[in-house]
Amino acid sequence: MKKLILRAFAALLLLVTLCVPALAEEPEITLSLASGFYDAPVTLEITGAGKDAQIYYTTDGSIPDETDLHYEGGVFLDLTTGKPDPLTMITDISAGDPFVPQKDFPSAHIIRAVAILPDGTRSAIVSGTYFVGYDRQELYGDTALMFLAIDPSHLFDYETGIYVNGRYFDEWDSQQTEPYETWQAQGNYSQRGDEWERPVTVTFLPSEGEGFTQDMGVRIKGGVSRTNNQKSLRLIAREEYGAKNVKFPVFPGNPRETDGEELAKYKSFTLRNGGNDCDFGKIRDPYISRLAEGMRFETAANMPVIAFINGEYWGLYTLNEEYSDNYFDYHYGIDNKNIISVKVGSLQEGEEEDIEYFDEMFNYIISHDMTDPAAYFKAGLLLDLESFADYSAVQFYISNYDGPFHNNNWQMWRVREPGKDDSPYADGKWRMMLYDTDYSSGIYDGGSTFHEDTLSPVLTGRDYEGSHPALLFNALMRNDDFFHMFLMSACDVRNLYFQTSRVNSLLDEMTGWYLPYQPDTLLRFGPQWVSWDPAGHFSNNLNSIRTFFRGRYTTFIDIVRRACNLTNPVTISIRASGGQIVINGRDEAPVANNAALRYFSIAPITVTAVPDEGKRFVRWELSDKSASLDDPTAETTTFTFSRNVKLTAVFE
Repeated sequence: MKKLILRAFAALLLLVTLCVPALAEEPEITLSLASGFYDAPVTLEITGAGKDAQIYYTTDGSIPDETDLHYEGGVFLDLTTGKPDPLTMITDISAGDPFVPQKDFPSAHIIRAVAILPDGTRSAIVSGTYFVGYDRQELYGDTALMFLAIDPSHLFDYETGIYVNGRYFDEWDSQQTEPYETWQAQGNYSQRGDEWERPVTVTFLPSEGEGFTQDMGVRIKGGVSRTNNQKSLRLIAREEYGAKNVKFPVFPGNPRETDGEELAKYKSFTLRNGGNDCDFGKIRDPYISRLAEGMRFETAANMPVIAFINGEYWGLYTLNEEYSDNYFDYHYGIDNKNIISVKVGSLQEGEEEDIEYFDEMFNYIISHDMTDPAAYFKAGLLLDLESFADYSAVQFYISNYDGPFHNNNWQMWRVREPGKDDSPYADGKWRMMLYDTDYSSGIYDGGSTFHEDTLSPVLTGRDYEGSHPALLFNALMRNDDFFHMFLMSACDVRNLYFQTSRVNSLLDEMTGWYLPYQPDTLLRFGPQWVSWDPAGHFSNNLNSIRTFFRGRYTTFIDIVRRACNLTNPVTISIRASGGQIVINGRDEAPVANNAALRYFSIAPITVTAVPDEGKRFVRWELSDKSASLDDPTAETTTFTFSRNVKLTAVFE
């Protein structure tokens, strides 16, 4: 009986299935050619739609529909060496004088296609960018490329375009009663939030190997730099566009903190125009970030890329890894829902009430006497003091005039629930995040202000309000332990991370990445006054970076000495033939033979001997009996000193 019932049910189910019309499956189409460079004209095939679907395509980046070109066979892609660039001619993108480039730049065909069934069912849109008649290696060497395919109206429409002055500028401009500077203007590009995000197809071609193509969202990013002709673009992966992550090692060698393996998943990243440095040295922020890697605060990965929008040249950018709750998930294995971050006093990540965690930390430290050991101990449970000391030292060293001690461009993070995640950083302490350091290092004075004292004004300032980081810094500096910690950080910044040979070596390397391509970016976007010699202009600004850091290395320790009313620092001469010496555990910036370090004798330092391959450490030797080592035979030991001394690591 039971079998008869099951057979009857199966027959009924079959009958119902036969009587209900099948739902049309969404067609899938593919392009026969990968985005990239082709020596000679090629024919592009669009396949996979099925016999009932019709394929339509566009050649200007717009979203294709039934009113567009009907695909009836291969699409012939001729040479693009003389292709017009209509987007390049658009000038309603800044309140400044209109700038139209006088140079023809490499350009590409942009093909976007869709398949549509008789019942209206549509395929996903496929996009391709094709340079025909150009050699990639000859044009761009090993620089990564990024192609953006986007409906032009999403960027340039008067009402809704995110890249233009548009309606918002006209409304803002009509209300101004006094003359204003270009950087003060507000336009469509100034708008923020979800309603000012637009869909875009992103193709990334690394320097070698295959890249990826993915639908994402795009927004304008930045503060004042939104008014520039070349604007920063934030790219975000979302499930609504197809995938909630980009699963690709965008930044080669960018390690996960959990296991040191290369990170191969990102939620978002930014094509950054250089901020204040956009029309000057371009590289200040990525350069400083790279020099500070390994210090006790976050530094985001970066790399140069050349961007194209709908096949038109959009210039040299720095591609930046973006801080978000997912950043801490991917790097540290911490649940992104357990992340809180605060940016310039406002909640950036987390739930509305999470700002109370920041207020608790901030208010406790500034309202309690940090000379009280119990109060200072609690402060160390709320704020990672080493992170704050390192971060502060770097900001003073680079002379950042748009950073935390001017109450801008600072950010910190913590977990909401300590111990919930298996990470040493899931302890509930606030930690610092470095970003936007470009208004620094003598940007507008040729690097000549390397001697400027940026520490004393903060130590003596009394008019700080709200959540100003200077209030935290001054409160903590009253404690001897933090005072010594900050002095050590300041010396480590100068002696190790920003040591002259290190800054020169990295600047030389990054000059090789940026100098071949930034002049064309200046010719593409202006300003007009550099167009007569863009290469010379850029080279001069790179030299100003070199001038600043060479001079800062010479003067910084004495600036700290005077600001903190200290005695003269001690010079420690390093001898390490056959190996290197690591100071204070700073593995990222070891000291080589014949280095001369300057430290204040107010606190000892930790030294570690690191033998070269095939060598072994034997002992430490000192040239002056006033100095001492806790254990002269230990690879790692504490070193105390009171006057100039030579420290030798003996290897054999």
